[in-house]
Amino acid sequence: MNSHISRSLVVIFLLALGATCHPLVAQQPSESAQPGSPGASAVSSTGRTTQRNAEVPYSGDEITVSTQTLADGTTLTHKFLTRVYRDSQGRARRERYKSGIETVGEGVSPEYIQISDPVAWAYYSLDPRDLTATKMEMWRPSRAAPHKAAGDSAKPTPAPQPQTLLEDLGTQVIEGLEAHGERVTRTIPEGEQGNDRPMHSIYETWRAVTAPHIVLMMTTTKDPVRGETAMHLTNLVLEEPPAELFQVPANYSVKELQPVTKPESPSE
Repeated sequence: MNSHISRSLVVIFLLALGATCHPLVAQQPSESAQPGSPGASAVSSTGRTTQRNAEVPYSGDEITVSTQTLADGTTLTHKFLTRVYRDSQGRARRERYKSGIETVGEGVSPEYIQISDPVAWAYYSLDPRDLTATKMEMWRPSRAAPHKAAGDSAKPTPAPQPQTLLEDLGTQVIEGLEAHGERVTRTIPEGEQGNDRPMHSIYETWRAVTAPHIVLMMTTTKDPVRGETAMHLTNLVLEEPPAELFQVPANYSVKELQPVTKPESPSE
């Protein structure tokens, strides 16, 4: 059961890193934007086009609480603190502290740090315990994929998708900012995964619009298997963080991972 919680928190952490780096109000990327491009734009739910190189700078503390109830009624609760930073160039830093810590005092170091730098086209994972860092290059599209004529290959039959319901939750004030809420409910039909009744997964988000950008203020995920995970952002500061937060310290040894080369389609 603990492995389920750990995997859930890792997924949330990685998703949140991307969310810190990108405008979370953006639901779908524009067709002209390329994944991983520092200059990519996105179409927001308000209809505005936002640029990654003109983000709203901010910092704050994310408090995440994961709760899981076992079959015998035992409740497992884990609480984590993640310090988040984003600058006006779209660079993001996330510092994850060990379970149970809600405030950070002197001498308290994070368990690990992740930096996303779309300016340098790189991701960094830092381990403060042994002063090591791993660098991974963001994928850059080299050229457009070759066009395939109709009938070149048969399209696979899409797998059945869970039913999805989107609800507008209106607005509320969080940390002094007006935030808009949405709830997505995904229903897995009976028998789809061996379940004897329909299963419902709920994902709720509250985003504060800071015209034209946004800050993710609260999320709640309710899963019938993994339980409930809730995050809220506190100590929000809408100021430019220090530039050194998005750089690997000089006393760290850096290991660079080679990017996976995407195979190119054979020419016709």
